[in-house]
Amino acid sequence: MDSIRSMRADEKHTTDHRAVELWGRVINGFEVTNRRLHDAIDREFSLTAAETQVLLNLHRQPGHRAPMAKLAQAASFSTGGFTKLADKLTKRGYVTRAACSDDRRVTFLEFTPEGLEVAGRLTAMAARTNHEVFIDVLGEQRAAQVAEAMTELFRANAPAMD
Repeated sequence: MDSIRSMRADEKHTTDHRAVELWGRVINGFEVTNRRLHDAIDREFSLTAAETQVLLNLHRQPGHRAPMAKLAQAASFSTGGFTKLADKLTKRGYVTRAACSDDRRVTFLEFTPEGLEVAGRLTAMAARTNHEVFIDVLGEQRAAQVAEAMTELFRANAPAMD
């Protein structure tokens, strides 16, 4: 009897079209909104979404510098993948690497003067665009609720970083 109930519960989950629809609506809303933001950024700064995320995150850090491992984790990158991204940003003249004086294993990423100027303009544009396509559409309270829900999903589902 329990196995029959279990099978029925499994069947319910495998044919739960509402669950699929809900997630599809989340993805569709995110993708079209994110595309508008990144298209505007790409036109103005010629940055990829990953480069943008790193520059915006670094710009929010105290002293505009942070350990590369911390930035990699925040961007959901492996340390190896993040190193390649940092190399690209270094070649563009936006960031440099700096050794940690207390721990040889830690390398900081920090802005060059040009990178800091670009990050300031990028932050202002991202804020304006996020208001237009996200916050003004949903309102402050609902936008904050969406952000909290997505943070909760990130924490629950993000893979452990190496």
